[in-house]
Amino acid sequence: MTNSNNTIPPVQTALSRQIQQDFSRQKVKRLIQLLRITQIALLLVSIITIGTERYGDAITMLATGIFLFSVDWAIYKKHPVVAATIFLVSLTLMLSYLIWVGSGIRDSALLGYCSVLVFAAMLGNKRLLVVLLALMILVLGASAYVNEYGIYFNIIEPINLATGAIAIVILIVIGSAVWMLAHDYRSTLDELARENERVKTAKTHIEHMAMHDPLTGLPNRIMAQRNFDEIYQDVRAHKQLLGIIFIDLDNLKPINDSLGHQAGDQILKEVALRLLSYTKQVDRVCRYGGDEFIVFLPHIQSAEEVSQASLEILQLVSENYLYRNIEIFCTCSIGIALAPQDGDDLDTLIKKADIAMYHSKDSGRNSFRFFNPAISRNMLDHISLISGMRKALIDNQFSLHYQPKIDLQTNDICGFEALLRWHHPEQGFISPATFIPLAESSGLIIQLGEWVICEACKHAKAWYDTGLLEFAIAVNISSIQFKRGNIDTIVLGALSASGLPPQHLELELTESLLIEDSDRLVTTLSNLRAEGVHLSIDDFGTGYSNLGYLKKFEVEALKIDQSFVRKMDDQTGDAAIVRAIIQMSASLGLKTIAEGVEDASTAALLRSLGCNQAQGYYWARPMPADEVAGFIDFWRKDQG
Repeated sequence: MTNSNNTIPPVQTALSRQIQQDFSRQKVKRLIQLLRITQIALLLVSIITIGTERYGDAITMLATGIFLFSVDWAIYKKHPVVAATIFLVSLTLMLSYLIWVGSGIRDSALLGYCSVLVFAAMLGNKRLLVVLLALMILVLGASAYVNEYGIYFNIIEPINLATGAIAIVILIVIGSAVWMLAHDYRSTLDELARENERVKTAKTHIEHMAMHDPLTGLPNRIMAQRNFDEIYQDVRAHKQLLGIIFIDLDNLKPINDSLGHQAGDQILKEVALRLLSYTKQVDRVCRYGGDEFIVFLPHIQSAEEVSQASLEILQLVSENYLYRNIEIFCTCSIGIALAPQDGDDLDTLIKKADIAMYHSKDSGRNSFRFFNPAISRNMLDHISLISGMRKALIDNQFSLHYQPKIDLQTNDICGFEALLRWHHPEQGFISPATFIPLAESSGLIIQLGEWVICEACKHAKAWYDTGLLEFAIAVNISSIQFKRGNIDTIVLGALSASGLPPQHLELELTESLLIEDSDRLVTTLSNLRAEGVHLSIDDFGTGYSNLGYLKKFEVEALKIDQSFVRKMDDQTGDAAIVRAIIQMSASLGLKTIAEGVEDASTAALLRSLGCNQAQGYYWARPMPADEVAGFIDFWRKDQG
């Protein structure tokens, strides 16, 4: 297996490849330029040599110049290394021959060696340069040796105008090559300098991005920590207080949902500008994440100063925003922690300010609250439960219990209601009255609700396959699930996945949901009714009861809340309320289901009032799914 740490990033590989290609193209360009200069020089020197009647040397140089056209062939075949080798070796051999048959180490051809070495530095590689240099040394050494020991004598040609002209041509060639080499060197240095600037700019940009929020340009969490350390050190030196103001926008999500994320982004940027205009210093404010901001308020003497600042920030943030000629109203909730009394590190202070902020939201929003330990314990419990619910979903700690509904006229089982239960591995049974509101406030009710629907359909299908299910299984639906907008998809998907016929599923809806009376809700419920799913209203009478929606949404039953049923025997008027609900339902053709029946007298009274169905401890407590089949068999045998 390849070590990922040794893997070259694709971008870096592509960049290296591009650099190599550019370098190769530049070498080929220089090779062609030097080739043409050399061929012209050979032609000129050949003409000068012919003038001095040195025909052999002229023929050698002309032949070499012609042979060098093979370099063009190698370049055409895309073999630059072969082309450079042919070019340099041919020149070296030609010069070596001219030196040997000419004036030896005093021959003007010796200057050509210098040009070849410069060419080799520009075009070749280290190995070729060393080979050529060794060949040159060998030729010069051999020439000196044979002259020293009389083996061979080089004739020293007299210096004349032709000799000077040849030297000038060679110097021009060398000068041209050196100029090209220097130009390439300067270009490389300039490019390196530019690349260095680009790297510095990129590094600065990356560091800025790493420390700042890309949307608002404000410092992010990392930069906030650095700013806090510097500010708090100064505050402690002056023995003053530092206020941590934690700001959370109240209604950004509905704005995103209705107008799109561009509108939300525009508001976030505008909030950042407003906070900067208030603090006057960028290191005093940061975007902590999402719709959360932090403002540092240093050098304060009392909590009253922080209160005044929070009021001003509330006013500043709540001023209307304009997006595409639409006025948008957005408020915020603020939590405050003070250093050093609430802590002396940023994580602790933000955690406490965050807790205070949630208390502000619970108190009605668009307000501020200071952290205090009592709030902390309550909020930490809530946070712990929410975290526990997330883990419980993963670890299958939730289960469904089922409570039977009894037909008050026939005493038969006419349905079961699915009830969610949570048995925590450490805290034991946790009441739904405790965790359901937290699930709704945190948004976890969406996942929980979907799990309940799917699980109830699975259980119901198992009972249906064994012939036990002659009724519908009721599932309570949170209004938040409906507002998500895909409850019909979830319900029909669960029915399809389980294979349960839709007529064996009943959805219990809250009154508050139906009062909203939105077109989307009408469409959703119509889709479900068209498939055969039953609809009923849960806890009827506890909300703003309205007879209009009963007909509009085609519900089939009303569940009378247990708070009325349990006090029917008392002199509280609850019996009259129950009687009115039953009579009204009968006139509308709706069934009534009474909750919380705990004794025979209450069951008898409900039966006499004409109530259709009831459920409660009088008949059975909610039972695990694996006990339902046995309960149904026992009940039917007992009644039979």
